[in-house]
Amino acid sequence: MMIVNKKNYVFLFLICSNINVWAQFKLSGTIKHYSGRADLKINIPQVYGFDEANSIKIAVAKNGSFSITLPIKSQKFADVIFQQNFHLILLTKGKSLHVELIENNKSFKPSAGTGLAVNTVLQAANIEEYPFFLQNDGAYTSLSPVELNNKLVRPYLAMRDKKIAIVNRSSINPRDKKLIAAELKYAAYNNLYELYLLGGQYHEKLTNLVITAFDKADPKPEAFPPGPQYYMFANYYLWYRQAKSSTKVKAKNIKPTQLMPDYGLTVAQFNAYKAKYGEPYLRWLSATRFLPRAVAEQLGYLLISTAVNNGNKELANKLVKDYMQKFPAGLYKADINRQIAG
Repeated sequence: MMIVNKKNYVFLFLICSNINVWAQFKLSGTIKHYSGRADLKINIPQVYGFDEANSIKIAVAKNGSFSITLPIKSQKFADVIFQQNFHLILLTKGKSLHVELIENNKSFKPSAGTGLAVNTVLQAANIEEYPFFLQNDGAYTSLSPVELNNKLVRPYLAMRDKKIAIVNRSSINPRDKKLIAAELKYAAYNNLYELYLLGGQYHEKLTNLVITAFDKADPKPEAFPPGPQYYMFANYYLWYRQAKSSTKVKAKNIKPTQLMPDYGLTVAQFNAYKAKYGEPYLRWLSATRFLPRAVAEQLGYLLISTAVNNGNKELANKLVKDYMQKFPAGLYKADINRQIAG
């Protein structure tokens, strides 16, 4: 269960499917002790993060029963929202799920349907569980690096691995096991990055903590299409690559005319791009070097759309030029041309 104040993430990816035929997922259920005071919704993100525009209101009868058929192109994670609580479910083409909610105690339970098994495992995995160190971050950010490893990283990863073991022992199909287990791995990286954001005066120490953790990460998704935690992780992975390169520049006293580690351009060129186009362009540069090609293309399209919507013509034109060179047969060329034409 996720409370309504869960974070909206600025970095959003747009993902397109090449599947032209819509399939369906049927969601039904009952709300016990239904008063009619709260709306029932399902939010199906384009990729991850909450945007009210992606919410669909579900009609509920006076007796608390409901049913809705959802067109989907591919397997998708979604949130059932009731009384400001978010309940993660997995939508699979051709499947169904019946759920039970109790208004008095805000409980949620998958109870029937062809999608019951995987959603029962998903509920038990509790991917979006708020970790202990973010519930009381002040007790951890001040710890020494050794203490952070012993009191935070090792216990937390052990908890993650225990969840993954439970998923792998389940009877659901191998593809769904891999997807949920991968989401648990990515969620762990994401939560460690969130601690860094809360670090304040301990910025440098926590930067090193996250870099060490992300050194073991692979930017290629373990399951495809990946879930929302992967896309969040991909965003943080770009920060990691940039932070690691910047740390090398400082540690090795690399001169402006020398190459920025891992980027293929000089430090002066890197800083000039940042000054002229801002962080979004650095994100694009990082994505094209460090993320899978399909994900980098999605990011480029999003960055162009955002620049156009914000009226940043200089950035938009630069991104469009780069995108067309990088992806001459890109999936988004027609829409990009439409946006630029106004």
